[in-house]
Amino acid sequence: MKEEEKEEYKEAEGQVKADLTVVEALSVAIYNEQSAFDFYTRLSDTIKNPSGKEKFKFLASDEKRHRELLEKHHTKISGGKKFPFDPDKVKTIQVEVRDNTTASEALDIGIKAEKEAYEFYRRSSEGSKDPEAKKMFLMLAGEEEKHYNVLMAEKQALTDQFYWFSLDTPGIMEY
Repeated sequence: MKEEEKEEYKEAEGQVKADLTVVEALSVAIYNEQSAFDFYTRLSDTIKNPSGKEKFKFLASDEKRHRELLEKHHTKISGGKKFPFDPDKVKTIQVEVRDNTTASEALDIGIKAEKEAYEFYRRSSEGSKDPEAKKMFLMLAGEEEKHYNVLMAEKQALTDQFYWFSLDTPGIMEY
């Protein structure tokens, strides 16, 4: 692995520098999305609760779609050259799922990862001079924010901190 690739891989472990090029940001994002896909797939394979299993399968499929979108954009901006994916660069998120406490820990890791992904995409969009990349990073930031909200709701429901909106409060449910 070249020195610059080692530095790029460090970035994929959560230490985001502000001046990434679009290609560097895409590379970091591709590896992060694969890591998230692997993590959510392991959780969906381990969790017994059918609802939890489906939630994590959904998140895994979204992360896979994100990776494909990022690779497609990488190919486009690099003159048709396919992204040189190296499985050894994928960071493994370690967590063992045994019971509700461990499920809670798994949710905490997912929540943290989604928040970091949101911040990464937001900063990447702000730093990008490529309008198409900027738009893609903003869209991905929005999707990671949705994942964060889904996981937070699951965590709150799991820890009995779930609050229903008041039925007499005007808002999103009005037609």
